[in-house]
Amino acid sequence: MFITRATRHDMKGVQELLDGHGWGDSEASRGTTFIAKAGKTVGMVRLIEVAPQTVVVDDVLVREDKRREGIGTQLMQAAMNSRGGTLYLCCHDDTIDFYKKFGFSLVSPDTLPEPVSDYLAETGDLTPEAGHEHFFMTAR
Repeated sequence: MFITRATRHDMKGVQELLDGHGWGDSEASRGTTFIAKAGKTVGMVRLIEVAPQTVVVDDVLVREDKRREGIGTQLMQAAMNSRGGTLYLCCHDDTIDFYKKFGFSLVSPDTLPEPVSDYLAETGDLTPEAGHEHFFMTAR
């Protein structure tokens, strides 16, 4: 298995990973994507620069049968090492501790910079459907 920045040739595998996990509404070609490959794409993380030095970490995903092998950690390290600036993300309560390992801390949605709020509103993450709670985090 290896971690690399995705090229246009990798986008089919990225989209298959997204579709296979019910994330077909994500646009695989947007932003900068890092992938984990073991024959085929088994994990990914996407960075969206919404303003200078302001980056949203989006679509962090590892195939279910490959989880708990350190792939997500390697992907996050590669992505974070590739960019400067302030990072933001939206997550669920069961992943908060994972992101804290990388220096992320919880923030209130009303403190998010406008470009981040705009992007999260566009994706539907800022106002999730009833019964579905999102948490917002930032690092650096």
